[in-house]
Amino acid sequence: MDILKPKSNKYFFFVSLLALVLIAFTFYILLDINNQKKLISKLENSLVITKNLLEEEKRYALSLSILLSQDKELINAYKNNNREKAFYIVNKKISGLKKLQNSLFEVQIHTKDLTTYLRSWDFSKKNIPLSYFREGLVKVKKVKKPLVSIELGKRVNIKAISPILKNGEFIGSIEVIIGFNHLEKELKDKGYNLDILLNKEYLNIATTLKNNPIIGNFVLVNKKSFDTSFDLTKLKDYGYFTNTTNAFSYFSYYSFSRKKLGYFIISLKNSSKLQLNSNYKNKYIKTNSKVIIQ
Repeated sequence: MDILKPKSNKYFFFVSLLALVLIAFTFYILLDINNQKKLISKLENSLVITKNLLEEEKRYALSLSILLSQDKELINAYKNNNREKAFYIVNKKISGLKKLQNSLFEVQIHTKDLTTYLRSWDFSKKNIPLSYFREGLVKVKKVKKPLVSIELGKRVNIKAISPILKNGEFIGSIEVIIGFNHLEKELKDKGYNLDILLNKEYLNIATTLKNNPIIGNFVLVNKKSFDTSFDLTKLKDYGYFTNTTNAFSYFSYYSFSRKKLGYFIISLKNSSKLQLNSNYKNKYIKTNSKVIIQ
């Protein structure tokens, strides 16, 4: 019987070791699944937060545009073709809002023929044709409704346009332009990094971006550097993915003719070195409204 004890001990040791390995492996798998769930939750939250903040920026720009289009002093200056007075009024309002709300925006007024009437940042610019590349202006003239969107122009930014009407007739429009600096700051405060990409085929329109970094078929809109260690060609309309250092969520943005312009990419640290890659397509829904938000 004593001879069987060493064999029993060895068998017990082997079974115990195997059990420990299985427990450790199971624990590792469960931990990995838990980490994946946490990371996916963070990425989904980053999408929701970014889209909500972006909508807030759009609605703010739209409200300013509507208010300016109804400002009697400004509209009278425009109707009387007094550019100097209109320029003074616009910049006084910009300065006042900057002091009250730390708000940064620019204003452009357009003629009924969709040429530049006035720019708040450059009084000398006027009579520049815009209809051939500014889809938003053409749409506002057609539908006579306020509109806000991320629109492609010489720059890519939030543009809110309101018609100037006289007895129901379109006589011009007022545009409020807001960049992405505030959005970037809000996301950074929450631990996220934002990169905005534009398909480089539109650089013939977005001429101010020609010297920005090129990443594959895209140009970086809002920064001078970017993490390029992943394949942008695999992206669809929205989703999330990872590389060895970061985790990313993203969504696409479109022109008025539903051409994909580029992506908003939000990133955070991938401390667990997890591998994720999920991409989805959008469903586009048309709506009838007194204002248009795209």
